[in-house]
Amino acid sequence: MGPDGHVASLFPGHPLVHENKKWVACINDSPKPPPERITFTFPVINSSAYIALVVTGTGKADAVHSALRGSGTSDKLPAALVSPEGELKWFLDKGAASKL
Repeated sequence: MGPDGHVASLFPGHPLVHENKKWVACINDSPKPPPERITFTFPVINSSAYIALVVTGTGKADAVHSALRGSGTSDKLPAALVSPEGELKWFLDKGAASKL
C-alpha cells in the first residue's frame, strides 16, 4: 500500500478502481512513476484465498489508520476495497502502525 492508500496500481480517483469486468488492466496515466503499468483489478485481488498487505513507514500511517478504521472512502482510499473471499492480514512496522 502506498501513502495515498493505493494498492497494486489502483490509485485514488482513478477509473480502474471501479473496474469490475477485467481481471488485469493497463494503466497509461499513473499518478506515480512509471506512468505505464499493468495491474490486477479488484475482482482478481478479492477472489484471493489469502491477502497479505505489508506496509512500512510513517508516511503511510494515516492511510493505514483510515483503511483499518473504515474512515476512508473507496474513491479516495483504494485499500479500503481490499475485501478477499478468504483471509486478509496486515503486516505493519512500527511507523506504519503509529496512528492506530
